[in-house]
Amino acid sequence: MDIKVLLDAVSVVGFPIVMCLIFIYYVKYLTDKNAEQIDKLNDQHRQETSELTKAVENNTLALTRLLDKLDKE
Repeated sequence: MDIKVLLDAVSVVGFPIVMCLIFIYYVKYLTDKNAEQIDKLNDQHRQETSELTKAVENNTLALTRLLDKLDKE
């Protein structure tokens, strides 16, 4: 085999392979970053939901006490 033919084949086929590997890395990087952002949003939503649940429970307790006082009178 001629060395020039081998180098031509590597240069022709090598560039697309390298670019595909770079694109694979880029897509994986974006996917990982997106997953991190989704996890952060889920944690924030979980905290907000917990706070809202506590507020509803407190309001229910207050309403129950008011109804008890109204029933006594």
